[in-house]
Amino acid sequence: MSLKNDVLFIGVGNCGCKNAKIQADNGYAAMFINGSEQDLKLLGNVKNIFKLHGFDGFGGRREKAIECLQQNMDLLEALQNVEQKIIFLLYGSGGSTGAGLSTYILEQLLESVDDEGSPDKVICPVPFLPALNEPIGKHKNAYQSIAELQEIEGLGASFFINNSVTNATTGLKWINNTFAKLLDSFLTDESVGELNNFDTSERLEMLRDSGAMVLSLTGKDKQEMLVDKLVRTGIFAPLENDKKCGLIGIIHSGENDINTDAIVSEVGKPLNVFEGYNGKNTLVAVSGLSYPIEHISKLGELAKQGFAERKRSHQSAVKKLSNLDLEDEIVPVKATPAKKLSKLELLKQMRTTK
Repeated sequence: MSLKNDVLFIGVGNCGCKNAKIQADNGYAAMFINGSEQDLKLLGNVKNIFKLHGFDGFGGRREKAIECLQQNMDLLEALQNVEQKIIFLLYGSGGSTGAGLSTYILEQLLESVDDEGSPDKVICPVPFLPALNEPIGKHKNAYQSIAELQEIEGLGASFFINNSVTNATTGLKWINNTFAKLLDSFLTDESVGELNNFDTSERLEMLRDSGAMVLSLTGKDKQEMLVDKLVRTGIFAPLENDKKCGLIGIIHSGENDINTDAIVSEVGKPLNVFEGYNGKNTLVAVSGLSYPIEHISKLGELAKQGFAERKRSHQSAVKKLSNLDLEDEIVPVKATPAKKLSKLELLKQMRTTK
């Protein structure tokens, strides 16, 4: 059974909204949050747009988020009225709008609880991580936003998209479309096999599994690439080498397409393995993984090095003119009346004399 009707994609900022648009075009419910009128116009005729009033972008400063929310409290009210039970929050972790607002939005969505006080929605963050060659400000934002993400309790699976895998041929559009295809295959597969099925409850269990989650999909003639794409060369951030794994899900397209042991040897021994058969393609999902700390730490280190280099360059670039020491005739300077202090100078003087 498909989970499609239970899903809402919320896009925040330019990156998040572009990816939410792809999902909306695929028939999913979507919500678009941004302050940039220009970016919102690029989405075309889409429904459920929330315009952040007074903020045409954050200008790279994610700390503006709290000021923005103070002027747009109706956004939090709108999030309280979300009906879908599975929510994917899409945002660029290196930007400022998405990276700044994501923590507040996730915490607001987790406010919805059942009678026992547990979250009654499955909340899955999808941060798009900046490429290694992007500006250091983006690396700084990404590092700080993921550090905040780590502290939020009650989240479901997190999908860390690695923009470093793009190149001149593929581009970011390829990454976005690939993620949409992978997730749609996971959410909507209705294949039925005589031996076993990867059913709805098992897929929900994986989405509830806190930690990182990765997906890989391949045709019947390319099975040898599947595991490598899952853990190393795919669109997700490289896995930690700690063999910490929660659950594994496999939809087989053939009887001998993928050996479960090959996956376990790469990701670690899971609590459980869910398997289905007779799929159009072979799909592998792994949840409950450690966050990609090593990769994100690399972004933080690049930011740290970059800011240190900027500081050194700025200090060395500041030059002052020296005295000429000319041996010309010295002309006596006439005394000039004392300059009247400006209001600011008066204010400073008053503060120092108190």
